Amino acid sequence: MWKALVLGALLPQMVQAGPVRDLSVPLVAQAAYDQGRLVGAWYEVAQTPTFLQRNCYGTTVLVAARDDSRLTVKIACHMGALSGPVLPLEGVLVQTHPGLFQLRLFRLAELGNLQLSLLWQAPDDSMAVLGAPLGEVGWIWSRSPHPDPAALAQAKAVLVAAGYRAKAIRNVEQAP
Repeated sequence: MWKALVLGALLPQMVQAGPVRDLSVPLVAQAAYDQGRLVGAWYEVAQTPTFLQRNCYGTTVLVAARDDSRLTVKIACHMGALSGPVLPLEGVLVQTHPGLFQLRLFRLAELGNLQLSLLWQAPDDSMAVLGAPLGEVGWIWSRSPHPDPAALAQAKAVLVAAGYRAKAIRNVEQAP
């Protein structure tokens, strides 16, 4: 019941938000991508507007390998402020092709699978950029809560090249 209420409240906001991605620009995933490179702790340092993470601060992502070749994803978003209550989201990430994934969030299974493309990952695995074909999310993950500004600018440029509006990409505040 509560899920229906949440979805009922959020779906109109999704429509009003407007497009954050030009759908005529193809998303090009990294070829021959090894999903093991995503395993570990990440900080979400920038994102495009997403109805799941409105008003989030200090967002972290933990990606863990599983025995069945899938990955477990745990997202923790502090609501309203860095010290705010945590909104936990957990799901399974399945690589369907090199660099292409489907994310299924357990608490919001009604949303179905979110398709994700790994658009870029730094050679030293310090930063990763993920996008969705319809622009549902655009995420920049970093191993550091405060990445090098030049590296962050490079990651944002990857999202823009994938059709995301530059003005829609916002930094996610992290604790000092």
